[in-house]
Amino acid sequence: MAEQRATINDVAKRAGVSKSTVSRYLNNKSIREDSYAKVKEAVEYYNFKANPFARLSAKQSNMIGVVLPTFDSTVTPRVLTAMDKYLRGKGYSPLFINTEGDLDFEVRSLESLDRMRVDGIVVVASFITPAHRAQLARMNAPVVFLGQRFEGGVSVVNDDLAAGEALGLYVAGRGYRKAGCLWVSERDEAVGLRRKQGVLKGLAGAGVTDVRSWEVDFTLAAAYRAAKQALSGPDRPEVLLCATDRIAYGVYKAARELGLRIPEDIAVTGFGGYETSELMTPPLTTIRFDVETAACVCADTVLKLSAAEPVDQTQLVGYQFIPGGSV
Repeated sequence: MAEQRATINDVAKRAGVSKSTVSRYLNNKSIREDSYAKVKEAVEYYNFKANPFARLSAKQSNMIGVVLPTFDSTVTPRVLTAMDKYLRGKGYSPLFINTEGDLDFEVRSLESLDRMRVDGIVVVASFITPAHRAQLARMNAPVVFLGQRFEGGVSVVNDDLAAGEALGLYVAGRGYRKAGCLWVSERDEAVGLRRKQGVLKGLAGAGVTDVRSWEVDFTLAAAYRAAKQALSGPDRPEVLLCATDRIAYGVYKAARELGLRIPEDIAVTGFGGYETSELMTPPLTTIRFDVETAACVCADTVLKLSAAEPVDQTQLVGYQFIPGGSV
């Protein structure tokens, strides 16, 4: 075995074939039988490993860029694991970029991936800004947004409106009349706007219109502070509907410190259906979205776009209602 690190030129020279033949072999594409044996021997002689980034200037890179706002999320690891498994099963490698919530860096990442000529890009989106739209107009790589609806583009989203309405109807049907919402900003159109619209529509459909709202972010700390404020006054709600399960955990903590029982003194609901929600006492009443299916649908959609196949502009992913014991 040769000690010096070999190049594709070295492999081609030893095998007596062209570089394109070696490239076809490395990408599991058909070559002549006599050439196959020669290339195989040369690859093994040099212990040659193809550099996936060297293919990014080729017509097809077999790489998909995945841009995400954070790894620090209950849902994100499930999404990335499912997407990674699906793409690799189709012969593609994902290239993950974590932006840490920096929207300017997110836009620059789209530009960088497009210059690298990846076959497609998935954006696990929290927000879609005018800067995103301007960048997309300049790009060649197909882009699919996961989690936020992109008007004029392609997106895979949870059916937040229907899920919110189902939960609102359920809560109102249990007899609660004074409701409160611990919710994120409407800048997040999927969770902050459409999901809340669904909840309010469901509540109103059963005659519950006395709904107060406290704005929080996605952190447990902010949810805890808002919940303590909402539950401390004499005119506290009978039920607190939360934008996510993590926000609901803040309500559990505040209720416990205030000596309030769930659901006897205050009912609580969430969205997410995390495994940890089943471990709460009592288990949380929540909505579980099929994030693994959403990830696979998203990966499949970007591959279809790359192959110039038709796709639906907006694809909705369903949900499962989990009654729990907190209502």
